[in-house]
Amino acid sequence: MRSIANWRLIISLILYSCSVYGQPLSIVDGNNITKMQGDELFAEWSYDGKNLLFQSVINDESRIYVYRLDDDNAVCLSKLKYNFRNPVWHPDGDKIVFDSDKDGIDYLYKLDLNTLEVRPLFHRNIKSRNASFSTSSRQVYFNGYDELTNRWEIYSYDFVYNNLNRLTEYRFGSCNPDIYNNGKQIVYCKINPADNKKNLEVINWYGEPKIEFDKFPAYHPSWGPSGFKIFFISTMDNEISELYSIWKDGSHLERHTHDSIWVANPVISPDGTKMAMSVLTDEDWDIFIFNFAEK
Repeated sequence: MRSIANWRLIISLILYSCSVYGQPLSIVDGNNITKMQGDELFAEWSYDGKNLLFQSVINDESRIYVYRLDDDNAVCLSKLKYNFRNPVWHPDGDKIVFDSDKDGIDYLYKLDLNTLEVRPLFHRNIKSRNASFSTSSRQVYFNGYDELTNRWEIYSYDFVYNNLNRLTEYRFGSCNPDIYNNGKQIVYCKINPADNKKNLEVINWYGEPKIEFDKFPAYHPSWGPSGFKIFFISTMDNEISELYSIWKDGSHLERHTHDSIWVANPVISPDGTKMAMSVLTDEDWDIFIFNFAEK
């Protein structure tokens, strides 16, 4: 019995440390929705899965577009002469949240889709970027700059009580938070300047660590719609970035692409049937949509 238990332990360690082939996703099967000049990155599904936000960068200027799946059309939402970066949907449905350096520092703003008026998301003295919302508009999670430590960390802000809380305190800084829809679990990247790589950690909504994935480099994390699986980009098997996923308990590490083509910013549609992801084409970064079923 002890021998069987030992073999089970060895097998589980192998599965954790090595990626296995998961549901395959081939770049040639994707639909390029942004055959336009510039680099298109940071796609974000609307809550109903009918629209896709993304950022387009041309000559160092960032604009926000929304792609409508029903009529296969992309519309520019930002006509003003400053950068609109890292767009996300506001849970209320009538606003988009983004960050910009329009006043000299990175800060979070909201764009009213009815009036196209731009206002600060909140009024706190903190550099901020990379907003993430659950399905609730009460709190936002974001990357904030700690002036005392000179590091970017993960913060939350409560709009009801005007509370600003730092959730992480990592000696090299943190970035790219993604809160799951239930508002209880956050995945983010921990920065390692020694080898210029990042790895993932999951914390709860008040900053308590749950699990760290430190056996492989990983970045651009996002939750699957079920809340069990995290999708991310990694170079763990070669020098080219590929798409992977792992369960939040550290099991079921899977590799999904094998094209040796640079990819970035994977996001799954709310119903789990489509994947949007940036792909480096011959010209620049474009956003592709793939048929994909989360298992």
